[in-house]
Amino acid sequence: MTNTFRSAGAPQNFGDCKLEIENFQFPICNPSSSELGLGGGTWWPATASPTPTRLCAILQPLWPVGHPCAWAIALGLLAGQANLLIAQQIESGPGYRSWALKVPATGHVGFSRLPGSVTGITFTNHLSDAAAAANQIRMNGSGVAAGDIDGDGWCDLYFCGLEGGNRLYRNLGGWRFQDITDQAGVRCAGQYSTGAVFADVDGDGDLDLLVNSIGGGTRLFLNDGKGHFREATESGLVRRYGAMSMALGDLRGDGSLDLYVANYRSTTIRSTGLDLLKVNGQLQLKPEDRDQFELTPQGGLFELGEPDILYRNDGHGHFTPVSWTNGVFLDEAGKPLMAPPRDWGLSVMFRDINEDGAPDIYVCNDFASPDRVWINDGTGHFHALSALALRCTSTFSMGIDFADINRDGHDDFLVVDMLSREHRRRMTQTQVMAAPFEARPTVFERAQLKRNVLQLNRGDGTFAEIAQLSGLESSDWSWTAVFLDVDLDGYEDVLIPTGHDFDTQDADVLARANARKPANREQTAGRLLEYPRLPLPSLAFRNLGNLRFEEVGREWGFDRVGVKHGICCADLDNDGDLDVVTNDLNNEAGVYRNEGILPRVAVRLRGAAANTRGIGAKIWLYGGAVPAQSQEMICGGRYLSCDDAMRVFAAGSVTNRMRLEVWWRSGKRSVVEGVRANREYEIDEAAAGGR
Repeated sequence: MTNTFRSAGAPQNFGDCKLEIENFQFPICNPSSSELGLGGGTWWPATASPTPTRLCAILQPLWPVGHPCAWAIALGLLAGQANLLIAQQIESGPGYRSWALKVPATGHVGFSRLPGSVTGITFTNHLSDAAAAANQIRMNGSGVAAGDIDGDGWCDLYFCGLEGGNRLYRNLGGWRFQDITDQAGVRCAGQYSTGAVFADVDGDGDLDLLVNSIGGGTRLFLNDGKGHFREATESGLVRRYGAMSMALGDLRGDGSLDLYVANYRSTTIRSTGLDLLKVNGQLQLKPEDRDQFELTPQGGLFELGEPDILYRNDGHGHFTPVSWTNGVFLDEAGKPLMAPPRDWGLSVMFRDINEDGAPDIYVCNDFASPDRVWINDGTGHFHALSALALRCTSTFSMGIDFADINRDGHDDFLVVDMLSREHRRRMTQTQVMAAPFEARPTVFERAQLKRNVLQLNRGDGTFAEIAQLSGLESSDWSWTAVFLDVDLDGYEDVLIPTGHDFDTQDADVLARANARKPANREQTAGRLLEYPRLPLPSLAFRNLGNLRFEEVGREWGFDRVGVKHGICCADLDNDGDLDVVTNDLNNEAGVYRNEGILPRVAVRLRGAAANTRGIGAKIWLYGGAVPAQSQEMICGGRYLSCDDAMRVFAAGSVTNRMRLEVWWRSGKRSVVEGVRANREYEIDEAAAGGR
């Protein structure tokens, strides 16, 4: 057992001491301050400077008894992050350490949205109507990434922006944030930024930053460990395409984080139109357009997406694109692909779908592009999942998340689409295209459905689609799904951000446009502005534990009306539950404090080699609110967004004694016995044994 002082400013270890400063006040003069575990005391305002005289007043009672943390306290105070020193003990055991969480005494199930006037997060993702009309792809929005960039023990936030650049906010504690974008060097001005991920790509222990943009591909910014970033211009990343979401994981089992980038398009004929040639009375594509468009036998025009990119990481932050056609990717018949898929990629997530310990890949694709499910052989070679194993997908697949919704030990997954929850809107909206095989697929074809799909894992490598049974088949224009156990009952609930700048499915506007004569380029772009706006409330669905869900967004304080794109989860106040942040279009970002007070167990991982956060590890908690709970540590995978690398489990009761198990990507296994509620556990792969 070690003495601990935890610091919100710059936590450091001095022997057996851990320093943490909180956003309150310093006790001084009276050496028996209760906040130092030594009794009462007077208070020093948080705005005062910690002078040597005042330091002596605080530290005097510690030196005579040889208190091992005296110098740690002094250095923490002199760091000037100031506010309150809290004495706290870290408990250590074989391969882990843990500390108590500061769980609020009062609260309720759900969230409270904290405005920028409280938090200092005043970021708004601006997109003008003119910019949206010029390129409708910009309406796909932007995301948000969470992570502790400077190692001070507080999770920071990075917002991508379409017009006006990106923003990085440093968490000061006490729900206060400071804009440090320019000091950190990550504004990314002059581009339409989409997705972002914090990840330790070079294995040096700090979080680096990956940023995507429309037409600009992917950029890498390396962290110096103090929250200052330098762009790695020789990283090997491709600086073109309409890059959207990202996922990272150890695909080859070598300990480094490989990267998958889902690409969409950089421009679209929905905004620009397309000039065709007429040869002998037949319409033909211009030669320069033939790699981006196809004419169908029925005379229709099919717009192709851009190829996704899978990168191999050398462990030092240098990436090499993987060929689609050299045998790394095999189709369902086991044959190498003949060409890169030209899909409209929106989201990608790495998860162990077939339960062999290696991360597989699920890619959500828009329009007629089928979702891609790539099963990893453990060495970074993939084959397409059989249509007999997964019988259907969504048509306009936007985002995905995985969870064991019925706690049978197997991960299920939800993909969201755009089907309205209101009958009237369903009758006035039209799909812009027919879904392939929707009505009568053959046995070897995978249907695409114009609604959400919830895939229940049968445990034999196949899935049953149960969205209508579960009440999750429709959630309006949805961008992603997040499984999160909001009420800490042991079953993961669902959060869904919704809304669109313009309702481009409005059938009346579409009919009027089609009745007019063909438009020129300017008229084509301007048609977007004829559609009505589509602000929608965010949705929350409580998992009832019986494969059914009920909508409780208003009850849980998660029903803000507007257009919300990216969403991430992070413990922003260090109380051990996950708060939620959204990137809202033309509105202030949503910062939602989780108000729960029920017992919880928070878990972080210290991975080996270059995978310092243990990405891809599966974590099990036994003996909590339900007999067994499991979650996987992910990096990226959210629509345009990235969670902080922490998982939270429902403890059930403060008296429960539980067991944690971690199944690492390396094949090793860690076990922690005697786990207690309302504590955070950091588990180290270095002490792990075999499975």
